[in-house]
Amino acid sequence: MCHFHKLSDAQKILLRDQLLSYAALIGGKNSLLKLLETIRKTSPHPLISKTALLRFPKGLIKWNKNVHRDNLSLLSTRMNARTDEDQNLMAAKENKSYKNVANMLRSLGPLTFTVAMNKEEDGTGFSFKAFEIVDSDTTLMTPMFEIFFFCSVSVTKKILNFNPSSPDDSETEDTEIEEGE
Repeated sequence: MCHFHKLSDAQKILLRDQLLSYAALIGGKNSLLKLLETIRKTSPHPLISKTALLRFPKGLIKWNKNVHRDNLSLLSTRMNARTDEDQNLMAAKENKSYKNVANMLRSLGPLTFTVAMNKEEDGTGFSFKAFEIVDSDTTLMTPMFEIFFFCSVSVTKKILNFNPSSPDDSETEDTEIEEGE
């Protein structure tokens, strides 16, 4: 998801709509962006918080399981090893890190995040999972987990503001340019 430009328009629209629905549940785009900026500014990485909790101006985000630094490091390595064709986080069985990756994914598999608001008028909040476990050999990171904890705020802004242009618009623009020359 951090490579938003590589997605198809249909995938971009689906992602944008999901993010906009989450934004609506916590008071709008600005509230969502403030939450993401708080996550980015937090040092060390908020996922390794011993309290499994992070406060932001209008509420808090909490998760059901502590994430250890070594698991976060291994997760980051596996994220970087993904390709456009293969988004699987699980290492191949012949890979020497297979056992460590399998243990990390088994440990973090049930990780669920809940965003709750301080005041009811600010919104209702929402929840999302970190991973989608397809089978014993396939585990995918959910787009929301990646956006919330690993993508830059500028990528999230691009997603929120994505507006696909219809093919007719681009033809009209080309025609206008040609006529103007």
